[in-house]
Amino acid sequence: MAIVTRAGKGAELTHTEMDNNFDELEKRPTGQIYPKNKGVGIKIDTNSPAFGWHDITGQLVIDPDDVNKANFAVYRAPIKQLQFAEGTSTAHTEFHIPHDYAPGTDLFIHVHWSTDSTLITGGSVTWRFDVCYSKGHDQAAFGLPVIIPVTQNASPTQYQHMIAETAASVSGGSGNQLDTDQIETDGIIMVNLAVDSNDITVSGGAKPNPFAHFVDIHYQSTGLPTKQKAPNFWT
Repeated sequence: MAIVTRAGKGAELTHTEMDNNFDELEKRPTGQIYPKNKGVGIKIDTNSPAFGWHDITGQLVIDPDDVNKANFAVYRAPIKQLQFAEGTSTAHTEFHIPHDYAPGTDLFIHVHWSTDSTLITGGSVTWRFDVCYSKGHDQAAFGLPVIIPVTQNASPTQYQHMIAETAASVSGGSGNQLDTDQIETDGIIMVNLAVDSNDITVSGGAKPNPFAHFVDIHYQSTGLPTKQKAPNFWT
């Protein structure tokens, strides 16, 4: 059967007809078709609908010839992770903007980090992202990097998994953020990660250098791909 409707506004369906409609909607035997328009997609929450969040994950890499590179150190033997000294250690990653990115929504960058110390009493770590961006498809050149800092309190718990996040873009851009209005599918974001300030306090000995495990970007997703694989993506 097909979806059953009534011509008259407010006319009730029978229970059998309602069951049929639920069955048809659940099975969707011919698939679901959405408009190709920019900004159309699947939203979450019936009370306050909004595009849901996804991650773009970035694997940190180092330049072996860089005297300022972060160093692999034993984290939980035999596992090693990149450890960062204040102001002198860097690592790099890149992000590709996917086709389900919801146009006009802000990006949020975050670092997954922890320490292996049992002596932390307080303090914080300020991470620094040097970030540059360009649209793809011969539309723009990579601009000068913007510096995006984020500070988070250190945990006294050894190996505690921390996530320090901050806005990576805003409409119009700023000295510390990319321009959301320029973010587009197939754009590339390049990132350099460093520790700007290590203000961890300890009960004894030297303060520990934090480990960074991953850098990710949270972005809002339409839940749909684009109609075209190159600009204009929605024609």
